Amino acid sequence: METEDQDPIEPLDYRERRKRKRELLVIALLSALFIGLTLAEFQLTKISSTLPFVNSIFFFGLLNVNIILLVALVWLIFRNIGKVFLERRRKVLGSRLKTKLVIAFLAFSIIPTLMLFIISAMYINSSFDKWFSLKIQNTLQASLEITRTYYRNTDQTALHFAQHLASGIGRRITEAPQENLKIPTWVEGYLQSQRELLALDAVEFYIDPLEERVLARREEVPVTAGATGIAAELPMNYPRLPLDLLERAFSGERVPWVQHVGNGDLIRCLMPVRLGGQATAPIVGVVTVNFYIPISLVNKVDEIASVFDDYKETNPLKYPMKTTYFVILVMITLVIIFVAIWIGLYLARELTVPVERLVKGAAEIGAGNLDVKVTVTGHDEIAVLISSFNQMTRDLRDNRERLSQASADLERRRLQLEAVLANIGAGVIAVDSSGLITTFNPAVSKLLKIDADRAIRHAYSEVLKGELESLAELIGRALAAAQENVPFLPDMTQWNFGSGENNKVLSVIATTLRESDAHWGVVVVIDDMTHLIKGQREMAWREVARRIAHEIKNPLTPIKLSAQRLQRRLGHYKGMEGALLQECTETIIKHTDELKEMVNEFSSFARLPEATPVPNDINAALAEVIALYQQAHSQIAYRVELEPKIPIFDFDREQMKRVAINLLDNAMAALNSMAHSKVQRQVRIATHFNEILQMVVVEVADNGPGMTDEVKARVFEPYFSTKAEGTGLGLAIVKRIVNDHDGFIRVHSGPGEGTRFLIELPVVARGSAQES
Repeated sequence: METEDQDPIEPLDYRERRKRKRELLVIALLSALFIGLTLAEFQLTKISSTLPFVNSIFFFGLLNVNIILLVALVWLIFRNIGKVFLERRRKVLGSRLKTKLVIAFLAFSIIPTLMLFIISAMYINSSFDKWFSLKIQNTLQASLEITRTYYRNTDQTALHFAQHLASGIGRRITEAPQENLKIPTWVEGYLQSQRELLALDAVEFYIDPLEERVLARREEVPVTAGATGIAAELPMNYPRLPLDLLERAFSGERVPWVQHVGNGDLIRCLMPVRLGGQATAPIVGVVTVNFYIPISLVNKVDEIASVFDDYKETNPLKYPMKTTYFVILVMITLVIIFVAIWIGLYLARELTVPVERLVKGAAEIGAGNLDVKVTVTGHDEIAVLISSFNQMTRDLRDNRERLSQASADLERRRLQLEAVLANIGAGVIAVDSSGLITTFNPAVSKLLKIDADRAIRHAYSEVLKGELESLAELIGRALAAAQENVPFLPDMTQWNFGSGENNKVLSVIATTLRESDAHWGVVVVIDDMTHLIKGQREMAWREVARRIAHEIKNPLTPIKLSAQRLQRRLGHYKGMEGALLQECTETIIKHTDELKEMVNEFSSFARLPEATPVPNDINAALAEVIALYQQAHSQIAYRVELEPKIPIFDFDREQMKRVAINLLDNAMAALNSMAHSKVQRQVRIATHFNEILQMVVVEVADNGPGMTDEVKARVFEPYFSTKAEGTGLGLAIVKRIVNDHDGFIRVHSGPGEGTRFLIELPVVARGSAQES
């Protein structure tokens, strides 16, 4: 690629010198290994003692060359395989393809190669077992023994006939007088007749080692060679016997001799002739019987002897030769495997190099560099792919600006939408057509108490369970209507969620999302209507209280005045009538006063005056109320913890004192209900300033019997009271006053845990209480 930095290239001569040094080192190591193995095997192997020195050196050298080549091939194969797997472990690009191709070529080549190797090994093993078997050795040895026996038998036959002729000639010489050691004339005829009679090839007679001989020989070419029964050509001449053999024979020794004559072997047996044929008589000559062995039989004998000699020389090399053949066979197998691996690596390199360029180009594009261009080599399909890749890169570069602008616009709109969803008070749930929740804003997480991480990308039916099943059913109806292409009219539904003090009144509206004929899902909007419902309920109760106060208060004064008038006018009655009159009028006056007080409370709740906030000290206002209760209820312990650095801020002092009085009245009533308990009754009044929120927190707590969740949920409702004589307006008035000051009031309580009211009032600082 054009954008890649090329690696620095070493000078050619330096790299060449390094390569030559490595080659020389490898050659030196292999040569040393060759010489060392050859000398070690020559010195340690017993075979070397049975072979000539030159043959031993040549054989062991050839064997070691094969072994070294085998080791080199094994090293090359394992080197290439190891390199492939090492690259795969290092996750080098293309290593997986190389591995697959090498394994594929190995699989295609190794099965037939192994079959060929096994069959060849079995054939070599069986052939060597047959060649060097004991049967073959015994056969060759028996054949050689047969030829030797034939020669011995022929030699014995010649000796027998020579002895027969020597005895005959010796007896005749006894009968005929000698003539100055000259060969008698009858000898030649006698020898010729005996040669023909005995079927001999030639007969010689020597009267003296240095004198002429008498030779009787066969002239014609027989079909059968006498006793031998072998057809042959007789020699042209029979050479004179050597002087040393004749002297040995004249000395009385029987001399057998095999002489190579012409194209065959001549078996010649020398027998001394004694005077009169007596064993102790003086020797008067030597007779020689000749049997001719033809060339065909001689060649066969020589061939058998040569084969047997070769067999004896080769038999010690049986296992080394077998090993050599096996080494060659293994080397051929490894050559095939090596070629398969090399072809796999070559093809993998041809495929992976262009792919590697493409991957690097893709990585550059992934890094944002669209100016990359991959070099095209060749004219095959991969070259077409690279050209297409370069064209794609150019298209991407041309469209990058437009895509970047569109992406920026989409991102800006997405951020705006997320900001809107994150900051609106209404909860928003978006469900796609497959039923997965795609939007779950913080408001709905707070309302439903479900983390967004547990909801987004999950099915709405799995998230909205339990109390939320009605919401899931609404979403399901909307999705079904959208999928069936049935109009779904948005309808607002009120829904009570939670229990006790956590009870909320929620309004839910579901709307399907459509664009043309496409169905995108459902959007659900949830609003918390709790405060609105409570405000509406409070306004209704105020109207009821106003009307009740108006309708009841008007007749109360005449009733009370009438009763008092009866007491004055009829006060002169005595006795039972007077007592009854007094009792009835007092009862009327008492209940009239109670009703008037109740009407006043109704009137106060209905027409609570507007708060007039002015700068005041909250600690001073609370201290005035606490002092009154400490005197009136001295049997109760008070813990007063007023923070001195509470700033001066605007509030209605009288209304805040009324808040404190109502809360302390409730605390006294709760503690008096447990007057017989051994637990120390205690009230805690504390103030605290939250500098971060700029809020003053007023806490009124007792260790009374506490409230249940149902009571806590309704404790601020008008006309709700747990006391038989209570009107249920005290805490409602407290909440109204706190709300008029833009504050919040909360209650924390549980059965047996006491009750704690927390009032939070916003502050506009005007200094601290100490400064005032």
